[in-house]
Amino acid sequence: MKDEYLTPDEVARKLKVNKMTVYRMIKKGQIPAFKFGNSWRVDIAKLKKLFEGK
Repeated sequence: MKDEYLTPDEVARKLKVNKMTVYRMIKKGQIPAFKFGNSWRVDIAKLKKLFEGK
């Protein structure tokens, strides 16, 4: 299975929120993300599990 990652901008568009909201949620640990170089990345599978409540 191929891992797929989103940028915070892409997550914001999918969730229909401001990108700064996504960055705040990442900083608080509400959205699982990791730093790749100077950029943040969010694992799609973990994001789906988060919103499915699993």
